[in-house]
Amino acid sequence: MPADAPIDDDRLDELVLALLWANSFDEKSGGHRAWKSLPRDALDRLHAEGLISNARGRSLSVALNDEAFERGRELFEQWFGSPSTEPVKKITTRTKTAVTTTATVHQFKITLDHVKPTVWRRIQLPSDATFWDLHCAINDAMGWEDAHLHEFQIGDKRNGIDIGIPTDDDMPWSDTRTLADWDIPITNHLGKAGIHCTYVYDFGDDWSHKVLLEAITPREAKLKYPRCLAGARACPPEDCGGPYGYARLCDILKDSGRADEEAEELLDWLGDDFDPEAFDAGKVKFGSAARRLKELRRAQ
Repeated sequence: MPADAPIDDDRLDELVLALLWANSFDEKSGGHRAWKSLPRDALDRLHAEGLISNARGRSLSVALNDEAFERGRELFEQWFGSPSTEPVKKITTRTKTAVTTTATVHQFKITLDHVKPTVWRRIQLPSDATFWDLHCAINDAMGWEDAHLHEFQIGDKRNGIDIGIPTDDDMPWSDTRTLADWDIPITNHLGKAGIHCTYVYDFGDDWSHKVLLEAITPREAKLKYPRCLAGARACPPEDCGGPYGYARLCDILKDSGRADEEAEELLDWLGDDFDPEAFDAGKVKFGSAARRLKELRRAQ
């Protein structure tokens, strides 16, 4: 492209379509998708033309129809030349807990904000873990189902950073760019005892957790990490309405004689097995963070 060529909306859309083609990948069920970290207004216009799927959803990628795929290929060759046909070494991402060599572990106390009595957990995981590993460990120790987006907030809102799944283009209220938590070691921001950050799970219910680094201790060779050392009280049910909704639910559970319509609906939704006071650290099971990351990538 000539260096002095003006970039109007049409040219920008052509460039975005070319770049979508360049980073596209084949879906197992057929068709093509591409990661959508490109100007949102251009993606909206391409969607309006029927070339790609809606980029405003929570998915990290958009679908390209056959016309978009072929036009993208032609535009890429027109603007940048024919792509190389030489084989490219495949790049894979895995979390650092897949092979652990660190001699120390980070010990965290996780406290759920705005809930009384306090719901908390104490966990340990290798010091060479990433924030993705920490996210998975918190989810498993708390008892969340990892069915919603999450985010670590480091520092204050004005000068801090957000670490999670990079979908900030879906969040118009966010002024900061979300960094991929699988790329960032926890030691980059949580390297000294006493430091804390905020972990938010489910942007709808807005479950906020204080993540306090209590200590960095020697790793014990015979133990398996991550591990849960202690804690108190059950994790609130998913999708119960956040701290306010959970408080209402607990009030209804305490009032065994209440028989109004709201109480009946909530108790029927909840079932008979939930006990707010129940927690056993010995029953916490930690899944594979690496496997969960592969599943996330496969789903996008």
